[in-house]
Amino acid sequence: MPRMSMGKLVLLYAAYFLGCNSLMSAQLAQAALAKTQNAGVCRPSSSSVGEQSSSPQVTVAELLLEGDLHMAISEQERIAASLKRREYSGSPEGVASEVAERVRAAWQNRGYFKVEVQEDAKTLTSGPGTNRIAVAVQVVEGPQYRLEKITFKNNRAISNAHALRSLFPIKDGDVFSREQIAKGLETLRNAYGDMGYINLTSIPNTHLDDARMLIGLDIDIDEGKQFFVRTVNVLGLDENVSPDTQKDMLVKPGDIYNRRLASMFVRDHISLMPTDTSPESRIHLNPDEKTGTVVVTFDFRFCPTE
Repeated sequence: MPRMSMGKLVLLYAAYFLGCNSLMSAQLAQAALAKTQNAGVCRPSSSSVGEQSSSPQVTVAELLLEGDLHMAISEQERIAASLKRREYSGSPEGVASEVAERVRAAWQNRGYFKVEVQEDAKTLTSGPGTNRIAVAVQVVEGPQYRLEKITFKNNRAISNAHALRSLFPIKDGDVFSREQIAKGLETLRNAYGDMGYINLTSIPNTHLDDARMLIGLDIDIDEGKQFFVRTVNVLGLDENVSPDTQKDMLVKPGDIYNRRLASMFVRDHISLMPTDTSPESRIHLNPDEKTGTVVVTFDFRFCPTE
């Protein structure tokens, strides 16, 4: 199974996460897809990207949050200030839509699971390659929910439910947070990856109790196969450096694949990589479902220049 297929598996838990809210699921899926599309891709430096980009830069000069809002004013101000500091590009309408979705996410991270938003944009100034806009976002908060509990099923490799529950930073009774749940799902995936389960999918099913304003999550785990290392390749190293580097290899043929050890190897040799690259993006996996083995490639090559 190629690397992108693995990414699509990660995408599944985002697409199904909190499935009763399709807009929220779409946002999570989009974020997961962006992450997997960037993994293992050789990207030019930020300066090169800037030179190649032709999209006009957009500054959100004014951001107004409207509606019958119960969130503390200080929190609203913090959200608005954070969004105004961001860098945007594209059409004013597209940027306004992005801002609205980020407002939605901010409210969902503070328990407003059913929040609805509607944006309106106005161009303040326009010039060659840059625009200043004002955005007004109408927010319908809905009730604020707390987390009731998180349960798991089909977790055979890690049967200890308490151990799995400890991977999630949010506690029972806390204000529900989409971001905290997503972090827990990522940590869960990493924990299984440390044991060779590189194709794990976890689908959180939500259960809303509107009377008590509680949300319960039942996470359905599909562990997939446990993979063993078939071969290890190291690309992009000097011939004199490569043999010494391979002696330090933490991931060896015949071993159960371990995501953490693979990441440690890359970080131990981070000086061999371009400065603007992510260590994790330099690990390429090519699993064979039939044999339960995986070819691991560490790619230290620099991005080609135009």
